Amino acid sequence: MAAKAQLHPVPDRPDQKLDNAVDTFIQGAGQVSAALLGMINKVGGQIYALLFLNEEPLSLDDLAERLQISKSNISINIRLLEEYKLVRKVWVKGSRKDYYAAERTYPRKVIRDFLDRIQRNLLDAITTIERTRAQTREAKVDCAGDERVRADFILGQLDLIGSFYYAANQFIADFFNGKAVNLDLLRMALATPEEFIR
Repeated sequence: MAAKAQLHPVPDRPDQKLDNAVDTFIQGAGQVSAALLGMINKVGGQIYALLFLNEEPLSLDDLAERLQISKSNISINIRLLEEYKLVRKVWVKGSRKDYYAAERTYPRKVIRDFLDRIQRNLLDAITTIERTRAQTREAKVDCAGDERVRADFILGQLDLIGSFYYAANQFIADFFNGKAVNLDLLRMALATPEEFIR
């Protein structure tokens, strides 16, 4: 379990407000990374945030001191960030330490990975809905009376929830493919069941 990251207290100096702003970004980026992306945990998000807003590359020691996180934890997360091509090792003249800099394309990658993750879940949901629909229709053939009413109810509910997942999936697919975004699809994806019924 990662140690709780506490930022190193910023000394009283003229650019203290700027450092405080960076601290806000670091803390927020750690929370966002952990919440949105399975591949990056809170510490990884904080490391990247610090590197992203730093003009010069930082060593493992620099990162550990600034974030008040153990060097071993920093090292593990740096390797993960390297694997995802979010940071790169750089050479600093006159030093034997390993230094790291942020890849600046990260915001686009975050959005893409986040939407990819959503779309995979949408497709899983659609597959489940279609399988259930097929099984229900097959069962309905042999149904009569109350059971046939029940089958129709199930199919109606599947249509209702399916409308949401199909709309959301199409919206994201159009966005990825650079097509004009259909606002009606967005409205359907955000609608409540009562709004669908209307």
